[in-house]
Amino acid sequence: MCACSNADHDSDPTDRKFIIDFCIFLGDSLISWKSKKQFIVSQSSTKAEYHVKTSTTKEIVWLHWLLVDMRVSLSHPTPIYCDNHSFIQIAHNLVFHERIKHIEINCHLTRHHLKYDTITLPFVSSSLQIADFFTKSHSISRFCFLVGKLSILIAAAS
Repeated sequence: MCACSNADHDSDPTDRKFIIDFCIFLGDSLISWKSKKQFIVSQSSTKAEYHVKTSTTKEIVWLHWLLVDMRVSLSHPTPIYCDNHSFIQIAHNLVFHERIKHIEINCHLTRHHLKYDTITLPFVSSSLQIADFFTKSHSISRFCFLVGKLSILIAAAS
């Protein structure tokens, strides 16, 4: 299982609320996805990333439990591909994290599951961030690239 998640911090210039999006794959199959505009205004892109990673982590933990109930075991932590270096540093470094006072308690869920190897946080460049498919407008070539990565088939109009 692997996941891609992202927060679109500057998505709406009128109300400054951000959009979170994630997609989770089991092998090559897309099994879960979400795109949702948040009710709050984020103070930073890193805080927005914490919100989306928390949401993604909750979904991964639920899917792990579902797979265990189906007698399917996962032998490796689930990577959540992230394009925000600040978030990755804060999630890994407790001392650095202590200086970030605006991150709420519920966002510590991601740190907990990172510590206990339920998830990992590998970096992926923004140009390869598949989760952007759900929140941003794209050129035709970018759209086709992302559709291919999501293993989605587009039916031709007749």
